[in-house]
Amino acid sequence: MKPIEVRQVVLVTPWYGPDTAGGAEFHARRLVESLREKGVEVQVWTSTGKDFFSPEETAHYPAGPQEVNGVPVLRFHVRHDDGAAWRRAHVHLLGGANFPQEERHLVDSLIVEDALYEAIERQRAHTLFLFMPYVWGTTFWGSLLAGDHAVLIPCLHDEPYARYGVYRHLFQQVRGVLFNSPPEMEVAVRVLGLAPERGRVVGEGVDMDHQGDPERFRSRFGLSEPFIFYVGRRDRGKRVPMLIEYFCAYKDRNPGPLKLVLAGKNPIFVPLEFADQVIDLGYISEQDKHDAYAAAEIVCQPSVVESFSLVLMEAWLQGTPVLVNEACAVTRYHCRQSNGGLYFKDFFEFEACLNFLLERPLLRRRMGELGRRYVQQNYAWPAVAERILTALEELGIRLPHMAP
Repeated sequence: MKPIEVRQVVLVTPWYGPDTAGGAEFHARRLVESLREKGVEVQVWTSTGKDFFSPEETAHYPAGPQEVNGVPVLRFHVRHDDGAAWRRAHVHLLGGANFPQEERHLVDSLIVEDALYEAIERQRAHTLFLFMPYVWGTTFWGSLLAGDHAVLIPCLHDEPYARYGVYRHLFQQVRGVLFNSPPEMEVAVRVLGLAPERGRVVGEGVDMDHQGDPERFRSRFGLSEPFIFYVGRRDRGKRVPMLIEYFCAYKDRNPGPLKLVLAGKNPIFVPLEFADQVIDLGYISEQDKHDAYAAAEIVCQPSVVESFSLVLMEAWLQGTPVLVNEACAVTRYHCRQSNGGLYFKDFFEFEACLNFLLERPLLRRRMGELGRRYVQQNYAWPAVAERILTALEELGIRLPHMAP
């Protein structure tokens, strides 16, 4: 692919703001800030919406140029029609393919008005566009418009969407793809037909300065018993119902003081007879989250849809070992690389892993220390930003730098 020299770098993402919820959205904010700290002139183009969890057609921010934590942000109005006319005018971007309607339901939602896509077309020649995450219409149509000036940061999971023809088409059109972990890239190569030479594993950064206080957490929430901790979305994709089911079965077979503590936004169902064993904290602050990591005996991440898993990294930074689902290649990879956690494939392995760790406090401490070392050595934001810059250079992109 012919090398390019660009005058500006723009990250395009559906939602961006200090109160925007979501793992990919938090990743986007810290990625842009870290690249700017490296001297790269990066700005953000996004919608006036708040996040995926808010009403689709509701504007949370005003349209136009703004600044978020020192980052220039240009907001485009959220869309109030179905975008059918725009898609008909740009059907050539599909390369003659006729994708099934069930594959197009996410990408057909353009999210923002035509002005965003017009700006991409107009400024393509001198701009590098970074698009994330992969599933939304802003990424799909924006990447097709930008062509070899597009680099994708997909936050890809091994999930049904990843097998859609629309996304195989997307991955074939961009200049390159940056991945959060080797297993994520393996999915793109195996499932989406990505040529390996167009992919680079750069990782995701982790903020290293959070200090958890276990006693503060226990005092604040009135918890004196040992507990395992889960934080994040509480839905089937994250396997939270399975975690609750497994924990209740564990308590039936292993009476004792151990509790399961859950934090996050979504409602959960707990059998009445275990209501005092499964503690739902709901949404908690960042500091409470890090205090909980530090106080927990084990942090459990049962999800099978991860491209990186910030939860593991944050738990390890507080010195706490983790227990993950063997079916998730990404979290299993991190456990094996770090020796900071175990993984289970069914209830009986879940039970055995819990008992093995709970009976060995010195081993738990050692595993937590190994996990912390793994995060510190691999995922500090300055190191990740440097890997991104190296990857872009290897993909033939010469970047602009901010004036000193």
